[in-house]
Amino acid sequence: MFGLTRYLKPLTKLYPTFSVTLKQKLHSIVPSITIPNLHLDECIWQNLEKWHDKTALVCAETNRSYTYLELYRKTNALSNFLYKFEKLKQADTVAIILPNLPEYAIILLGIIQAGCKVTTLNPLYTPDEMAKHLLQSDTKLIFTSNEVHHSVQRALELIKLEVPLVLLETTKGAPFPTGVINFDNIIQKPCDFKLNLVRNPEDTMLRIFSSGTTGLPKIIELTNKNLVSNLYQISTPDIDPISEANGSEREVVPILLPMYHIYGLVVVLLHGLFKGCKLVTIQRFKSQPFINLMLEHKPTVLYLVPPIARLLISNNDIKSHHFDTTKSIISSAAPLGSKDVIALQNKLGGKTDIMQTYGLTELGMCLTQSSHITNGIKPDGVGFLLPSTEGKIISIDTGNEVGVNQKGELLIRGPQVLKGYYKNDDANKEIFTNDGWFKTGDLGYYDEDGHFFIADRLKHYIKVSGYQVSPVEIEEIIRHHPDVKDTAVIGVSHSRFGEAPKAFVVRKPYSRITSFAIQEFVKRKVVNYKQLNGGVCFVDSIPKSPSGKVFKNELKKL
Repeated sequence: MFGLTRYLKPLTKLYPTFSVTLKQKLHSIVPSITIPNLHLDECIWQNLEKWHDKTALVCAETNRSYTYLELYRKTNALSNFLYKFEKLKQADTVAIILPNLPEYAIILLGIIQAGCKVTTLNPLYTPDEMAKHLLQSDTKLIFTSNEVHHSVQRALELIKLEVPLVLLETTKGAPFPTGVINFDNIIQKPCDFKLNLVRNPEDTMLRIFSSGTTGLPKIIELTNKNLVSNLYQISTPDIDPISEANGSEREVVPILLPMYHIYGLVVVLLHGLFKGCKLVTIQRFKSQPFINLMLEHKPTVLYLVPPIARLLISNNDIKSHHFDTTKSIISSAAPLGSKDVIALQNKLGGKTDIMQTYGLTELGMCLTQSSHITNGIKPDGVGFLLPSTEGKIISIDTGNEVGVNQKGELLIRGPQVLKGYYKNDDANKEIFTNDGWFKTGDLGYYDEDGHFFIADRLKHYIKVSGYQVSPVEIEEIIRHHPDVKDTAVIGVSHSRFGEAPKAFVVRKPYSRITSFAIQEFVKRKVVNYKQLNGGVCFVDSIPKSPSGKVFKNELKKL
């Protein structure tokens, strides 16, 4: 078995001047960087001459592909169409309701170049969910497919909204609806003329919904400056697992995560284009198409979320040799516990670095990342602050700053921090301190190396007889039980303790494990107030967002 010692190399050996003293605001271990005053599309195209003839995007299902030059020309064609479209004004919001396709990049960059805002929706949303999103985001134009068209049309009917639709033909042979704009007709003729509009870097570029895992979803507004800053931060050589394309040497990166989510959109799609990668789209993650992709395209870097990582571990059809070319795996969206890290290392034979990144949609995605220089991650750690980022931990009881290895709420300052929540002044007042620090709502701590560890969401903590109990700690214990497939823990009302932990457990197939057995398993490993005095409930599945975050507000209804 591959032990944990490979993750414990101290940063002071790599950066002798780096040290952490008690109660200090932390900066990145990597020197601050200069963020250029560019627009996002300018960042993507600045190296076009170097890799114009290289493949930018390819569809794993159809092998349909675009070179960087083709991507540029088709993006220009679309942005010019949008700029002249009479039903759309500069700064209007345009929605993308599509699965992962190569054309997603053309649409995203085309909207941005036309000076409009982008909002992204899950194509599997119900009409009711789509309707709320489209209404709240003030959408004026929609890009979707003939496969999703019926749901989109129904959503518009629910809110009595007339919005023009641009359709991609994703289902061949299906009848093409009338009264819509054909996407292929727009991009059919290549265009070398790029719009050069006057745009303010502080203007909103992206309106994206929060996951809603702790309450009602909110519309997060990210500016051009936010996104460009985060793009340069995650691309810093000492942090980035992706090397910039150089001649024939290029990274191959599958887009396994949905591009309507900030992780897939920024960290994988835009980051990959920025570094000259070959990006491979796959509409939905399934084991056999994934194996086919690995064998045919030979990826060098994989971006995952914990549910995919666990599938790689448990699926017997997925073998170590499928990852022969993969040098790095990066997990995010939710913590990947040490048990899963070790299991994945064992599955891959120890030849692939496994790193974690931590972020929030409010931060353009990324805040910390494990450094590939240290050859991996610390157990349960999420890495080091990105360059040009400050962080501190404050006590949830006193509000005072605390030091090394002391838990509290993580606060952040940096150029990637959101502009604010759209039309939600109350929420905006809650997330910023008087001196401008952003409150992440996450509980965590940092160690003597400046490595951060996230314990849980502040709103998820359970207060048992005055003690703060982390659901994540108990979940990690329960996951080690051989009969448990998945679990989630929440706090429930208790007559004696005020609140008590309650576990929702998914059994492994054919398991007959009982509630009492789960309670006794936990009891042997924790103090009295952390025990499952709220009970155990067996369920078929744990409700989660596509990125793996648990909808604990849904569990409270069960």
